Amino acid sequence: MTSNTVHADAEKLAHEWLSAYNDQDFDRFGTLYTDDVTYTISAYQFAFHGRDAFVGHIREYAAAVPDRKLAIKRIITDGDTLALETDFTGTSSGAVPALPPAGEPVNARFCTILELRDGKIASQADYVG
Repeated sequence: MTSNTVHADAEKLAHEWLSAYNDQDFDRFGTLYTDDVTYTISAYQFAFHGRDAFVGHIREYAAAVPDRKLAIKRIITDGDTLALETDFTGTSSGAVPALPPAGEPVNARFCTILELRDGKIASQADYVG
């Protein structure tokens, strides 16, 4: 496989990841991850191990910001590693005290680092700003 093919496959996976997230298709989203995926977001002291735990977290968060959307601003690939810069927008449901009150906008910029193994995401680390 050439580096151009690896790059194209990684970008395709990134767009599939984004589409499943934005569509709130949790089953499709989960199929993109290995069974033993690790997820961290140090800013909020979250860490999950395993696809079911991580997808469960994403499902719960969807209720906190039900109209949430990610938009990819930039993708950087290096072998089996992807770095995604994304903008997150949505409206708070008021369900999570750390978020703005119900009806208020939620906006954040993320840097997401995805490590791939056998064409699936084996680890995800999110950095929020």
